[in-house]
Amino acid sequence: MRNFLSVGFGWIRLDSVPDFSGFGAIKSGISGFIFESHCVPLKIHHMPRPPFIVPSIAFVLAVSVLASSYLVARNGHYFFRSQSSDIGVTGSTSIDFTSDLAVWQGEFTRKAMDLKDVYNMMKKDKSVVEGFLESKGVAKDSYSFLSIDILPQKRTVNHYNNEGDFVYQESVFDGYRLKRSFKVTSSDIDLVELLANEVSELIEQDVYITSFPPKYYYTNLVELKIQMIQGASQDGLLRAQTAVSGGGGQLGELLETSIGVFQILGTNSDESFSWGGTLNTSSKLKTAFVNVKQRYAID
Repeated sequence: MRNFLSVGFGWIRLDSVPDFSGFGAIKSGISGFIFESHCVPLKIHHMPRPPFIVPSIAFVLAVSVLASSYLVARNGHYFFRSQSSDIGVTGSTSIDFTSDLAVWQGEFTRKAMDLKDVYNMMKKDKSVVEGFLESKGVAKDSYSFLSIDILPQKRTVNHYNNEGDFVYQESVFDGYRLKRSFKVTSSDIDLVELLANEVSELIEQDVYITSFPPKYYYTNLVELKIQMIQGASQDGLLRAQTAVSGGGGQLGELLETSIGVFQILGTNSDESFSWGGTLNTSSKLKTAFVNVKQRYAID
């Protein structure tokens, strides 16, 4: 320790430094040690500081403060709005209506071993069906016949030996079955229902017919949906105004809104809502439902 001098950034070995006369010996006390050493002149070089660092930092800070102030001034109502500064409501409405269009479908079939024979039977049955429709007052442009489906038939035959044991099974041709569908579309709901109820007259004329229940539609559904959206939105607004004013607040602007799917069910039916919406076609009397979700600001 007597041969070293601490200079703040390390130790200097003194015996390796020349003895400069003119400098007196000094006594130094370092960390409890006292020793004599020759004072060695040390030249300290200072790193020059860039002359523009301080002004540059000040300029950046000033720009940042100005930019932050501008953003806060423009969007302060978003930064400082609390979670309780808006209210979400769900408005709803329902409307009862009656279908104004009905569709009735049926199909008749014939079967024979010869394709030509069965086709002639189908032509006769078509004439009988047309006579039935026109006798009930159905206009020619209100019904149509679809193309004939030709379905070759097969039957299974089991083969046995003389002892009665099963040997093998094969599929053999069993003639042709032809099927033809027809459809009646009319705004006369009562007429369509009459046709469906009196289809037994065709059976009495040896027509092998299958009748399906009528389907009911509403042709002004687009206008009805617009009306319902308006009603549900007004209901949501009223709910929000009532909730906010009841607490002494004031309702602000509408922030966002969304329309739910339409649910069209049979009136007084036991049908359920579905995730993607429901469209009932089996009931003449229907009820439509829709929800509108809204979010308002509270001033």
